[in-house]
Amino acid sequence: MKDIILKHALNNAVQFNGKANPGAVIGKVLQENPKLKERIKELSKEINEIVKEVNSLSLEEQQNKLKSFNIPEKKKIKEVVTIPNLTKAKKGKVVMRFAPNPNGPMSFGHSRIAIWNYLFTKKYKGKLILRFDDTDPKNKVPMKEAYKWFEEDLNWLNIKVNKIVIQSKRLKIYYSYAEKLIKQNNAYICTCKQEEFRSLVNKRIECPCRNLSPLENIQRWKNMFSKYKEGDAVLRIKTNIMHENPAVRDWPAFRIINKSLHPLDKKSKVWPLLNFASAIDDYELKVTHILRGIDLKISDTRQKYIYDYFNWQYPETIYLGKLLFSGVKSTSEAKRLIKEKKLSGWDDPRLGTLKALRKRGFQSETIVNFIKDARINASEIHVSLEKLSHLNKEVIDKKASRYFAVINPKKIKIINAPKITAKLPLHPTKKKGFRSIKSSDEFYIQDEIKKDKVYRLMHLFNFKNNKFLSIQPDPSLNAILIHWLPVSKGLVNIEIITEDNKKIKALAEPDIKNVKEDEIIQLERNFFVRKDSKNIFYYAHK
Repeated sequence: MKDIILKHALNNAVQFNGKANPGAVIGKVLQENPKLKERIKELSKEINEIVKEVNSLSLEEQQNKLKSFNIPEKKKIKEVVTIPNLTKAKKGKVVMRFAPNPNGPMSFGHSRIAIWNYLFTKKYKGKLILRFDDTDPKNKVPMKEAYKWFEEDLNWLNIKVNKIVIQSKRLKIYYSYAEKLIKQNNAYICTCKQEEFRSLVNKRIECPCRNLSPLENIQRWKNMFSKYKEGDAVLRIKTNIMHENPAVRDWPAFRIINKSLHPLDKKSKVWPLLNFASAIDDYELKVTHILRGIDLKISDTRQKYIYDYFNWQYPETIYLGKLLFSGVKSTSEAKRLIKEKKLSGWDDPRLGTLKALRKRGFQSETIVNFIKDARINASEIHVSLEKLSHLNKEVIDKKASRYFAVINPKKIKIINAPKITAKLPLHPTKKKGFRSIKSSDEFYIQDEIKKDKVYRLMHLFNFKNNKFLSIQPDPSLNAILIHWLPVSKGLVNIEIITEDNKKIKALAEPDIKNVKEDEIIQLERNFFVRKDSKNIFYYAHK
């Protein structure tokens, strides 16, 4: 009975990321041997005990034990994600843009739009533009370093950009189109107080400035660059004053900023707002298809007024829902916490920036696979770090070398322990070679040793009550596997930075010195880490 239970407990654990479910195990056991129903109480007790033991093993140990039962492995059928067709798209003619505000580094949320833009342009052999929407020199002020960070992160994601455009360097182009709209009588300079204008527009009443002549508005436009101060005047686009959405009615296109905080332009005074600059650039750069967050759907309605006034064809638009990463701080909040030294920087492991995920050892392949699997849709996607970690493990587990490291080491002595030079594989399946560790009778271990339980020091020997038992693995002993290090010279003191940016001290085997910077390894029976610098490692995940 024990063998049947162990077989199904191990199989269930391996299928579900190392955690067997007693209910699922009992069903499989009874399916194999229905007569055991007569001993259901005894059976349930035995299953709970064995499941507890199985769940205490690492996934790798479970897989190794399961091999002795010769259960045919079920092949996972991975669904191939096809890139959907774009409406009115022609091969070689598609132009799309990824348009972030560089007021901080690239976040995991950014990656959804960036990756899908690239997938579409790649499918249609089109062009992808990286356009920095950086025309807010007061509230969401760009960071000079962030322009380069975005380029680096896009390269890391293997996203090829055909052209880079910086909006803050195109102000004269926007001014030219603003003047054309004023002369057409499709835009005007409003000098009403904000509260006064809002009160009128909410009642669907036209602002007095709206009916001034183009000549008067051109003079007012010139005054925005000279006489007027911040808050005195804005340029508004004429729209349907009866529109059902008050936010569409005569929306603002330009404002005055007395003191620009912009890292690339501290002199300019008149700045376009996002909807104006974006509309002009999409036309000028011949953008054919826009990927836009569903929360910015109103941008289409606003911008189409400009397109209609100039008789332009508006690009096809696809909407995406937000990508919400659990526990992640907003850019503005992160910036404040970094300033207050409550976060170590933009790559602090508690953040959801690509810089932080990279530092922890998440792979670009993981990010791209996740985004592709999430498909194109307008629904919000809540991302847990656990889900992302599971996907990342599938990528790194195949190549990560294994090493021993003991956290909070406890010293034990094994009576009659043989002195052995253990050959430990660098990887359980790949032929990556071995590392050797000489043992003695004293060891550092991480686990609590219980009386009358049989333990096996991995790749070494079995012991019970601190006495040597045998060298060869013996399934009948139900030995609990533990990792170890000999009490000897040559061990390496390492530091592990955890997911909450705390530091853990540990002892590691001598061969860990061979790990290269930025390499991902598994500390056996603990977790995956990425080597950051000499003897400093960042926790990735289990």
